[in-house]
Amino acid sequence: MPSYETLCIFHPELPDARVKELTAWMQKIVEDGQGNVLQTEDWGMRDLTYRIKKQRRGYYVRLEYDSAPAALKELERNLRLNEDVLRFLSVVRGVPMPTAPPQPPAATVAPIPAETVTETEP
Repeated sequence: MPSYETLCIFHPELPDARVKELTAWMQKIVEDGQGNVLQTEDWGMRDLTYRIKKQRRGYYVRLEYDSAPAALKELERNLRLNEDVLRFLSVVRGVPMPTAPPQPPAATVAPIPAETVTETEP
């Protein structure tokens, strides 16, 4: 399963208990999609570079997890519908390597010797 990271910015007027609920809600969505939450970081309240939905500050939470792409789509769909989420960004941290090593090409082309190449005049 690929590894993902999602960073969410929540509304600044939410109480701490609601932020913890939303973080647990995000983890539950990932786990329901047969994913595994690796790490959750609470970055706290930070100033935004520019206003988002008329807000100058936001509450940041980062979630790192392994899951199928379908679980990521479900998480993003739910984040879009939630009014407490100002913004979110999901990135792929890594894709698992294939189990079998790559095979060399079946036929190799030998270089043409310099003596056989003839130059033609235009």
